[in-house]
Amino acid sequence: MMVTAVERLDKKRSRVLFDQDLALVLYPQDLRQFSLAEGSELSEEAYERLLGQVLKPRARERLLKTLMISDKTERELIDLLHREGYPHEVVEDAVGMVKKHHYIDDEAYGSRYVQSQGKKKSRSQLIFAMQKKGFSRELIDELLEEHPVNEEEQMEKYLAQKGIDTGENLSREEYRKLAAKLARKGYSYEAISRVLRGPSLF
Repeated sequence: MMVTAVERLDKKRSRVLFDQDLALVLYPQDLRQFSLAEGSELSEEAYERLLGQVLKPRARERLLKTLMISDKTERELIDLLHREGYPHEVVEDAVGMVKKHHYIDDEAYGSRYVQSQGKKKSRSQLIFAMQKKGFSRELIDELLEEHPVNEEEQMEKYLAQKGIDTGENLSREEYRKLAAKLARKGYSYEAISRVLRGPSLF
């Protein structure tokens, strides 16, 4: 395969483009080691050595360092390596390694996440946040069934902190505004109606 371009990304990294619709993010030492420059050739054997000796160990180390800082889903780790320019086979290898050694466990991570964030996020906020992190909707539904979100308790706590009385002394308009505010936080209208006692909201 031939190098068609070497694009400087920053002080340390360059994106190397090949004629086979391939792009790799490499460091200066990689370019020197494999004699990569615009117009140069990289044999299949050298490419396999580049993957096995350089990129796969580097991607594995990247994931391990990431997981030392915080939990991640499998999807988040895949997206991280793709953003950093690792090719598909390297991503598969690195993610496969952390899965094999049980460094990631979406179900366990999801359970911890629901138990901690479920105390302050509405059900819809929690679903949105977890989908963004890469949890499957099936797993999210299972976890929320196992650890239900008490939206009414959350709203009552929020209203108490704001010193808001939900009794009859608020006008219909005040109730409507309050209901809209809670709805924007993702709470269901059914839960809002149960918590906001007084004038009809709708």
